[in-house]
Amino acid sequence: MAMGTIAGDTAIEDLGEIARQQSNLPSASLPTRLVRFTADSARLGLAAAAINYFTAARKPVGAEKTWRFFTRRSPALLQAVIDGYPFPAQRRRVIDEIFRRSSADGIEYHYDVSNDFYELFLDRRFMFYSCADFNAPGDSIEDAQLNKANHILGLLDPRAGEKIVELGCGWGSMLRHVYAATGDRDNLSGMTLSKDQLQHIRTKFGFNVMLADFIRADHGVEAYDKIYSIGSMEHVRPDDVLPLYRRLHKALKPGGRVVQHFFSLNGTDRLPTSMMGAQAIFPGSILSLHSDHLEWARQAGFRLTHDSLHDYRPTLRAWFDRLVENRERAHELVGVQTTNKYLAYFAASWSFFDLGQGTLHRLVLRKD
Repeated sequence: MAMGTIAGDTAIEDLGEIARQQSNLPSASLPTRLVRFTADSARLGLAAAAINYFTAARKPVGAEKTWRFFTRRSPALLQAVIDGYPFPAQRRRVIDEIFRRSSADGIEYHYDVSNDFYELFLDRRFMFYSCADFNAPGDSIEDAQLNKANHILGLLDPRAGEKIVELGCGWGSMLRHVYAATGDRDNLSGMTLSKDQLQHIRTKFGFNVMLADFIRADHGVEAYDKIYSIGSMEHVRPDDVLPLYRRLHKALKPGGRVVQHFFSLNGTDRLPTSMMGAQAIFPGSILSLHSDHLEWARQAGFRLTHDSLHDYRPTLRAWFDRLVENRERAHELVGVQTTNKYLAYFAASWSFFDLGQGTLHRLVLRKD
């Protein structure tokens, strides 16, 4: 994660500039927050400490100041500190401690904030909380999410009479799009861990949605023609991915397919420092390497037939701008600190993708 542009050619100059940047951060409860920033930096690293610092502000943070702080490229020395600390053994200890909690708890923590709050920044047509496809310069977030939905629909190729399930179905965005294409409600179902989302889908759309952890659920034997997920595999811990792929392979009928839309880690480091920062937003969730995803899918018996890359950055900027536009209402719904956290989260995530630390992929996995 980038954390501002820092001038100077020596370590002392860099550290001095970090201190000056801290003095320019949001000023509410400054002494207390600086103490916490120091403690968080030592335990979790600068990325997590910065997100927590912005979140702890009792007053609204400056929008452009927040965006610039997280998205400006850092000089090589500071970026090396961000990427290298905490050291691997310390990262593992912290993550092992966090992993004592269920990943399901972290998902509920994030998504059960307020449906009305998410409506303030998501697209108004679908309420997709995942990467959109901005195919043309003039695309709005609504246009881009429709582009995404159509692309995934083409990969899924749903037909009436096919048993189809969505793993982690959000607010029913893609369920609606699949139903519009097939006209078959009876064979379409979804799974979610969010009670708010479950109530929203059942009340507003009447789809068959189960409150269940798709990661550990028994999906049956040859129960589905097609299975898809959008922004859900990010919540599957690395040790759980291969067992899940095996259960999904077992659950598919011969000739069936799994369509996935998710982002994963690039490179070779299976526990980079960026995953420490992620705990401030999705506690208990850790991404896997993309190369590991492909290998685990192969081991489970799948054949990869599609793997495309998509740019998450325009979506994150669109959400940031829309939340800023609706910030007063957000404060009424969830409070200043939660609003500050999401603004920092969108900006820090933009930097994560801009630095090439992760990439959004769409996969099609077939069962022959």
